[in-house]
Amino acid sequence: MENQMKTRKYKRAKERMEEEKAFYIMLTGYFLLMPFLIFINLKTDPQTQWFWFPLIGCGLSVLGYGLYLFAGKSWEERKIRQIMNKQK
Repeated sequence: MENQMKTRKYKRAKERMEEEKAFYIMLTGYFLLMPFLIFINLKTDPQTQWFWFPLIGCGLSVLGYGLYLFAGKSWEERKIRQIMNKQK
């Protein structure tokens, strides 16, 4: 029984680590890609600043995933514990 609990905790911890890893990869990609897009835009056509669209769109996506991962997940886990305690 105790071994199963350790296995479940390990699986949850591993899933969490994978989600955080994905977030940091996404964040790194954002900070590497956006300056490149800004450079291309300003080098080819400085009058039309289209780089704002991917900058804001991708930024909102990264922000949303970060909020879900670091703020929303803890809320979900608290709610799950609360429901499990009620069922006992």
